[in-house]
Amino acid sequence: MKFTSLLLLSLVALVSCGSKEVEQVIETAGSEKPQEVEDTVVVEAPQTSYIPLDSIFKPIDTSFNHNTVLVPEGFNVQILFTEKIDLVTKPDGSKHPAKGNHDMVAFLSDDFDENQGWLFVSHETKYADANLGDGGGATMFHVAKGENQKWDITSDFEYVDFTTVGNTDRNCGGTVGPNGMIYSCEEYQPKDNASMYRKGKGHLKTDSVGNLDYWQNMGYVVEVDPKTKKATQKMIAMGRCFHEDVEFLDDNKTVFLSDDFEPGVFFKFVADEELDYSQGQLYAYQQLEDGSGGNWLPLARDTATMIRARYAAIDLGATMFMRHEWFGRVGNKIYISETGHDETDWTHRVKQGGKISNGLKPFAEGNVIKDVHGRILVFDTETNKMSVHMECGFSTDSATVISNPDCVTPTVFGGRDCLIIHEDINWHDKGRVAAYASKKNKFYNELYVLDLTIENPTPNDVRRLAIAPMGAEFSGGVMSPDGSTLFINVMHPHSSNGKPYNRSTTIAITGFK
Repeated sequence: MKFTSLLLLSLVALVSCGSKEVEQVIETAGSEKPQEVEDTVVVEAPQTSYIPLDSIFKPIDTSFNHNTVLVPEGFNVQILFTEKIDLVTKPDGSKHPAKGNHDMVAFLSDDFDENQGWLFVSHETKYADANLGDGGGATMFHVAKGENQKWDITSDFEYVDFTTVGNTDRNCGGTVGPNGMIYSCEEYQPKDNASMYRKGKGHLKTDSVGNLDYWQNMGYVVEVDPKTKKATQKMIAMGRCFHEDVEFLDDNKTVFLSDDFEPGVFFKFVADEELDYSQGQLYAYQQLEDGSGGNWLPLARDTATMIRARYAAIDLGATMFMRHEWFGRVGNKIYISETGHDETDWTHRVKQGGKISNGLKPFAEGNVIKDVHGRILVFDTETNKMSVHMECGFSTDSATVISNPDCVTPTVFGGRDCLIIHEDINWHDKGRVAAYASKKNKFYNELYVLDLTIENPTPNDVRRLAIAPMGAEFSGGVMSPDGSTLFINVMHPHSSNGKPYNRSTTIAITGFK
């Protein structure tokens, strides 16, 4: 549409959650000299309309006596991919029963349509598999939204080849990088080949990989090309630890890495070249005593240091955390699930040089940490400040107990930034499940939503979105681009549940829009 000899009035309103800034740009089109505007039009930013979470879904009651996925009324669960039941196709056309322990989910939407794309599902497995490779793995398949919000599977379940990098072990979290590559985390740091071989039940061929012993080749972030469905390299320069998740910044160079260990270290990697994460500087976080910020301690850039990255960091005086799990970034804030551990003694690591984090000091008796429920931390990438966003535990009326957060998924509900929190309870005691369930050794994990606009939230503020079948944890949750579907894994359910939740599954929860 063209306009000539007209006054073009462009009003650009910069509106964000809590922002009241409005810029007004007035210019003249089709004249040689700017025209004077005597009266400035005052334009007010429209008020953001929020919808209460309770209007998007009705929180469900707790339950510790079921063998299915429980969701709110009006929501539906669709099973997409099941361990051993579905067959995975290799490039040679052979088909083999799918691996289990489904963990990470990534959705790579097609360029021409966000309502279809590829799902990447990692397998946190460690056992021998002559067909799909020993140890960990991943599967990819194409989905498209059909009628009634259901998702059609429009491809085979396709094998992701990790033999190209000497195999993997326990593929856990990860994400899609700015360069379009998938980054899958190995949540294991073996100490020798025997711990990989597992008396003939694990990795059966433990030959050296390049200049590394087989066990030294495990415990990294692994780069995967989603087009070829092959691993391209292990990111040695990002260090070796119990990698749980990675978070990339928009500068195309900076990556944050979690370490699911006790004590664990919070790492940052800065690539030498944009979008090439193979080489760069690894840093370990050191929190300031007053909590106002932190320092980044550079690690030596050599393979020997990378193989023992966590302990090299503690030698330098890095801050120690209690098992960092997944990340969820909203702007310059990274929300981190610190899952906790009932009791552990860090005397040896303190003597080595490690510093107990400020968030754990209230739970410390000397160097013994008693951290039953864990918490959600928040890290500011601009100030380097790490603080507690919400302590987990019991609600005031004890109707809710949120414990041991694992995967966290940022999303927007009703105009608000929210965090979907996946539980992975450390045990079925200490009130984490009801007494009757604890007596029967029953594990149940719940899925909660936290409104991130709430200041100083407590367990009173979370809303229960779903409950996993007995023995299972939810993992890897990711929203579809239009926000209508939550793709999520039901990981390691109890075999006594009966079909379909007696095996690990990837499901779609629909009904959000």
